[in-house]
Amino acid sequence: MIAGKTWRETRGMALAYLVILELLCAPVLLLWPDIYADLQRSTLFRSMPFDFAKRIFEGITDPKESAAYLSWCATMLFFRSTNLVATAAAVLFGTALFARERENHTFEFLLSRPVARGTILWQKFWPTALCVTIPIYLVNASAIFWSRCIDFDLPKWELFLASTHAAVFALCFLAATTWLSVRLRVQAHVAAAVGAFAILQIGIYLTQRIRQFSLFRLADYEWYSPILAGNTPAWQMFDPIRGHGFTTYLLAATGLFYALAWRDLRRAEP
Repeated sequence: MIAGKTWRETRGMALAYLVILELLCAPVLLLWPDIYADLQRSTLFRSMPFDFAKRIFEGITDPKESAAYLSWCATMLFFRSTNLVATAAAVLFGTALFARERENHTFEFLLSRPVARGTILWQKFWPTALCVTIPIYLVNASAIFWSRCIDFDLPKWELFLASTHAAVFALCFLAATTWLSVRLRVQAHVAAAVGAFAILQIGIYLTQRIRQFSLFRLADYEWYSPILAGNTPAWQMFDPIRGHGFTTYLLAATGLFYALAWRDLRRAEP
């Protein structure tokens, strides 16, 4: 019943989120042939003060157009769309999970139900997690069709791996927001706290000397591009000892935030 109620509350936003992702996906892929020709003549990124912007430019202007197209997809589908839209969706969904119950004065009724609090958390979290992650896979799968419309092929397995990492990145933000939604009593306060953290992380990412301390370093162009190019196999994504293990780090953070939400919900007073 709780899961069903959560789904009814989030399905409209999930559909809007899916549409936004698709609208950000299709045009930039279909216009690629013209964009690539313009990029070959452009020198804009060469004068950029950020090294990562120059590396993106080098990737999307590769003389081999198929390689440049993969870099374009890494930039537009993942570094831009999923990092921006999926993170925003995760925060929007997570903010309302418990703080809205307090604002609507239904939190006491929710906790009084003959259901363990851990079950309440899970029944609210998993439908929301599906709403955040499934659109990522659907939209990125549609990129295969749009790519074929312009005579390019996207590697299916590599696209799935990149989508999985993007989904885990979004889940990390969802779990963190869920935890704050349990702790804080006002949705606006939850959104402000997560928003301030995200802005701080973006500021760190844009500072060359301390970029490695930004959470967004775990999901940027320099991570997605090698995955799509087939240079980062799955084991490197999940093995923090022999590989980078960035996906495992994000999964661990997601588990930690979920555990904190579970602990605080058990202690919460109506």
